[in-house]
Amino acid sequence: MLKFLGGRKRSRNAVLLIFVGIMALSLVGFFSAWSGGAAGILRGTGGSDTAVARVGSFEVTTKELKNALTSFGQQVAQGQGQNRQDDFKTLYEMYGQQVLDSLVRQKLILYEADQLNLGASDSEVQSRLRQIFNPWPGPEQYRMRLQQGGMSPEVFEENLRASIAQEHLRSYITAAVDVDPKAAEDEYRKNNTNYTVRWVEVDPEKFRDKVQANEPDLRAYFDSHKDDFKVTTEQRRARYVFIDQNKAGEAIQISDDELQRDFNPERFVKQVRVSEIVFNVPKQPADDTKNKNAGDKKSPSAEELLRPKMQVVAQRAQGAEGKPAEDFAKLAREFSEDQATKAKGGDLGWIDKDAKRQTDDPLNRVFNMKKDEVSQPINKGDKYYVLKVTDRKVPTLADAREELLKAARSRTGYSKAVEIAKEAEENLKQSKDANAVAADINKKYGAQMATAKELPFFSEGDTLPELGSASEFESSIFELQNPSDVGDRINVDKGFAIPQYIEKRDPHDAVFEEVKDKVEKAYRGNKAAEVAEQRAKEITKAQNADDLKKMGDGLGLKVDERAGLSGSDSIGPLVTEANRAPVYKLNVGEITKDPIKTDNNVFVVAALKSRKDSDMGEPFQKERKSIEQRLLDERRTIFFSTYVAMTQKQLNEEGKIKIYDDAIAAAIDSGTSATGQSQPRMPSPTPTRPRRSPLGPQGGVLPGKR
Repeated sequence: MLKFLGGRKRSRNAVLLIFVGIMALSLVGFFSAWSGGAAGILRGTGGSDTAVARVGSFEVTTKELKNALTSFGQQVAQGQGQNRQDDFKTLYEMYGQQVLDSLVRQKLILYEADQLNLGASDSEVQSRLRQIFNPWPGPEQYRMRLQQGGMSPEVFEENLRASIAQEHLRSYITAAVDVDPKAAEDEYRKNNTNYTVRWVEVDPEKFRDKVQANEPDLRAYFDSHKDDFKVTTEQRRARYVFIDQNKAGEAIQISDDELQRDFNPERFVKQVRVSEIVFNVPKQPADDTKNKNAGDKKSPSAEELLRPKMQVVAQRAQGAEGKPAEDFAKLAREFSEDQATKAKGGDLGWIDKDAKRQTDDPLNRVFNMKKDEVSQPINKGDKYYVLKVTDRKVPTLADAREELLKAARSRTGYSKAVEIAKEAEENLKQSKDANAVAADINKKYGAQMATAKELPFFSEGDTLPELGSASEFESSIFELQNPSDVGDRINVDKGFAIPQYIEKRDPHDAVFEEVKDKVEKAYRGNKAAEVAEQRAKEITKAQNADDLKKMGDGLGLKVDERAGLSGSDSIGPLVTEANRAPVYKLNVGEITKDPIKTDNNVFVVAALKSRKDSDMGEPFQKERKSIEQRLLDERRTIFFSTYVAMTQKQLNEEGKIKIYDDAIAAAIDSGTSATGQSQPRMPSPTPTRPRRSPLGPQGGVLPGKR
């Protein structure tokens, strides 16, 4: 392995590109995860040294696995804003494989470092401890600090030793990796050349609904693509009792006393009478000759000149500085520039809250204003509005009754639906008769809130009629063992479903009728993609960027433009470097000769409007060293990841990596340490060698510091 990596200098760069740095990230991340400690629900329950895995002579113990799982689970929960504590079985089901893989790779690095005599010496561990705990706090404080983080000195020092060993191994393996000076130039040029690009996105979805799909065409498509529609997994047919949450809410009796408690008249105001004063913002001249000289200060805009006038009028209408409010109608007749309302003293009449208006319409604010309240100037477009509420229709309980009932039933409908669904679940598990259960529920509660429904054969992952994408429902059906078995109630869109398994069907060659919907979907998608590609090819004939926009707009397609793009920036849906490359290679004014197809099957036609090349002089020279170092670090990380992956594969083939499934199962079953001799997946490994603390038999005590 080392001869291969060390003796083939020219092939190293090619190897670097084979693998991504995922494994390296997991290695580095896993070592750092230990520094946060493994505090939590498993502390004290996983004290076993039973091996769950080995790499050569290095063990992964039950205790290590439990502590690592706890730490990882807590980090995930914290990242999701939760403070969750799961048991070992749950943690292992969710993260066990990836955590175990990381521990195995940790031991693999220790094994490789040991084989090459690159392990960390006691003096190196001591030196690193002095750096971390500077000044040295003394043995008792040292232990106390680690214990507060949920870690013993022995565990901390062992993981510190592993981290140093990784550094040694990485340095040794990647010593010959270098960076071509031209790579730094290319990187700088890519990130510091600025482009302006206009592009058209031709999405097949735009054409899907326009595709004509008659049955002969669909059958012909099916006949020529039969292998695409083979049913390769088990299918099941099911029925379910659906409990409608809204109908459950309607069955709840709400008293007037309850409605009265929820009734706040101010919240239900639907109509207000409004008056306005409107100011028009003067248009700014396109060529401001007053400001030609470079030394002149920037003149205020027309809007800035108008603002003081608007504020004064608003203050006069509101009453300010101890003065009473002036007559709003009189001010409107004097200052308003809206001819339709000016003569009426600004009166707009009654405004209805439920009337359709744009979201930025100033009138949306008046329903939160009190009677006789005057607003500050509110901008919309090229106008400003000062509004006054002159009257309000405050509703009675009778006026708001329907809305109050709807809100109350919506609020209580969920809990009622849960109650009814639980009852329906119990009844269905006893009777196995979905129709009878639905009928009994409706008879008891006096509303059609329960419905028995059947589903055609489906596979896991299919979209289900009425239920849509319901993975929990599907999983429940496929977990049931026997026909007629009933699962637990499941929360679905707008209610609850109690699933019942009817029958299964093994993988088979499909007939047209059973997959007709899938055939039509595939046919439409295929034809839409053909149309999209053809339209995109037509757009590539555009003469310039303006012509490109005109053609895109004419077809109702998305046309976009961005200035200041670098070679590392995405161009709309062109998110990969390979997809962007044809655009950044264009000459200014050119259009891509062929449509660029994205991973999402969207076609892009782009025009390069401008380019400002990067300055490869002094600015580049200032950054050259840092760019070269960054590229070197990236390549060393990838190279080391490649080495670890290749070594792991080799050790697996040689039988030097073993996983003890029964030890893991015993730990899961007991929730504590596994006992007894585990049976490995592969022949028994060599005995592990004990590790001693670099800081003496007690651990964590620097020499001379007793």
